[in-house]
Amino acid sequence: MNDTTLHFVEIVSAPDVAAPLEELLCALELSSSSYSDLESGKASILLHCASASEAELLAQELRRQLPQWRALLGKPVLSLAPIVMHAEDWAESWKRHFHCFKASERIVVKPSWESYCAKPGELLLELDPGMCFGTGYHGTTKACLQFLDQIQAELGEGQSFLEAGCGSGILSIAAKLLGYEPVFAFDHDPQAVDCARQNLLAAGHADVQPELADVQDYSPAQPCRVVAANILAPVLIEYAENIVGYVAKSRNPAYLILSGILHEQYEAVKQRYVALGLQEVNKICLDEWSSGRFLLN
Repeated sequence: MNDTTLHFVEIVSAPDVAAPLEELLCALELSSSSYSDLESGKASILLHCASASEAELLAQELRRQLPQWRALLGKPVLSLAPIVMHAEDWAESWKRHFHCFKASERIVVKPSWESYCAKPGELLLELDPGMCFGTGYHGTTKACLQFLDQIQAELGEGQSFLEAGCGSGILSIAAKLLGYEPVFAFDHDPQAVDCARQNLLAAGHADVQPELADVQDYSPAQPCRVVAANILAPVLIEYAENIVGYVAKSRNPAYLILSGILHEQYEAVKQRYVALGLQEVNKICLDEWSSGRFLLN
């Protein structure tokens, strides 16, 4: 029995302010995971810490942000406090909130602890997200899965793909299922890189080796015909030139998927990339998030 103790800072809020809160945390360079409890009508955002003392220090720092956050969000955070979980409790909490669902025309996401019989034409993506972002439920990830499905249907198999900000590795696994090749991935969070590697290995894709890197210093093995950057809007805007540099420039059309963008931020992100020569192809709006597919040719 694994009795590992995990330390977090938990922020509880109304569901409609959870996404803006994640944006505020991103601005502080903090990675988080979140879920909404439909029964309680509350959202929980968790920030993983290495120790109890680190969690307490982070909670103190975040409490100093609360007055400013309330002004920006228009309503208060319901609670903010360090919490402790056992690894088993964390795993069970994910199982309560993560079930099989159809994410795109062909892709069905299935947690490793559930069974599902795929229907003709469906592709089964099995995943154990652990403490990493990317179950496919989130509007940003689901939009990326839908774009990947659409693009593969248009271009066919054998297109190179890069997942920038891989989290659990869900987009890389989906890309392999859809026939993208080769597939690359990176994330700035060591825990996410480890999680993605484990999920890719479990899915039988040991050839995909996610790298530990930031957007500003990642050097791709090759430019890719399809790139997905599911990263929050401030990062997409600040490092737009770097991200566009990941996309293959040739006579053939290449696509950049941009996600992690609140509705009210989308126009600014779009204009930043249009100014760099990209053209918006289509847009998907899910929950409070907007995601775009852009063409570079």
